[in-house]
Amino acid sequence: MSQALQRKNARMLFWWLWLVMAGSCIIFYYLMHMQAHHMQQKQLQLTQFHYINAFKANPSMQLAVPGEYSIVENNAIPAGGFSFMDDTAFFDVSKREVLSYTKLTGSFFANGKMYMLTTYVSDTEISHLIIKVFLCEVCILALLFIVIIYINDRASRSLWTPFRTTMQQLGSYNITGNAGLILEENTGVTEFDQLNTELTALVERSRHVYLNQKQFVENASHEIQTPLTIIRSKLEMLINQGEITENTALLLADITDANDRLSQMNKNLLMLAKIENNQFPDEQQVDMNLLLHKIIENYMLQYQEHFPQIDITATSVTIQANASLMEMLAGNLIKNSIVHNIAGGWVKINLSQHCLAISNSGPNISVNPELLFNRFSKGNDAARSTGLGLALVKQICQLYGFKPSYTYYAGVHTLSIVF
Repeated sequence: MSQALQRKNARMLFWWLWLVMAGSCIIFYYLMHMQAHHMQQKQLQLTQFHYINAFKANPSMQLAVPGEYSIVENNAIPAGGFSFMDDTAFFDVSKREVLSYTKLTGSFFANGKMYMLTTYVSDTEISHLIIKVFLCEVCILALLFIVIIYINDRASRSLWTPFRTTMQQLGSYNITGNAGLILEENTGVTEFDQLNTELTALVERSRHVYLNQKQFVENASHEIQTPLTIIRSKLEMLINQGEITENTALLLADITDANDRLSQMNKNLLMLAKIENNQFPDEQQVDMNLLLHKIIENYMLQYQEHFPQIDITATSVTIQANASLMEMLAGNLIKNSIVHNIAGGWVKINLSQHCLAISNSGPNISVNPELLFNRFSKGNDAARSTGLGLALVKQICQLYGFKPSYTYYAGVHTLSIVF
């Protein structure tokens, strides 16, 4: 799952900082513990040095103070002497608890005798010191952690502001407009400056290609329509001549029909190009109920002999759109249900606040239903169809955000438009 780059960077920084700082705390604790142990050893050695000198200067001094030192005569000590550290514990009467100590036991020679000296240092104070220093270090690292995350977040927001601005401009840009897209080329970040420069050039090239293509389509459609009109006129003149044979008349009728379909295809392709280029900006409140009844009346006059039975259920629905496009959308759907019907068939139209559904009887189609709204996709009776009617419907739906769909079940075709 994709994430915003700033959020992903913050998450990675969070986890890595947490791991590094947790590891640092552990390492710091062990280093501090080792240093405290070393400090105890040096403190005990220094204490022993002072007590040995004091005993040599005054052999009658007190030989033992609990928890501080003890001097014991021991002639069994090896000639080389010894020194070692160990842990021990004493019961503290004032605190009424057993306290742990570290002791250093060593030997020394005085007044012709060997003595064993043991000095003690309390572990409690050392432990308290370690804990306090460690907690201070944890608090400092936690504060540093929060500050780094905060500064990184603020810095990222500031650094990525030009990029967000660029994305907003690109998202709101409409190539069908005449104006080009001019992005800021001095954002303060070299990479973003370069990005904006390249995007501006790319959009300008795309706009130039689009305008050329738009002009070509319009000119081509206009120029093609002229010879098609001339061909139809000449064909009508030939048909009206009295000396042509029946076979010739049939051939001319087929040619006329093919010319009409070619002319209609040219008009539909031009209409598709205009819709794609958003050349229908004018919008108004369109009463779909009145529009459907108007279209049905027109088709009743056009298909008098083969007009199916129509049942319409409609509520008062108004849509903010271009009136010509809505008439084209509804007209193509109704015409499709009439043309692709069977003898004695029926058509049911249901208009609600959020959906227009047109069902009709008819044979199963030969094209994949998923491709039905594609250009030049034809079902049955393909010889009389340009294959562009539902493509126009799809293009209009895309323009206004409608959702077209088709279903077929038990001999019933249903085309639905969800508003």
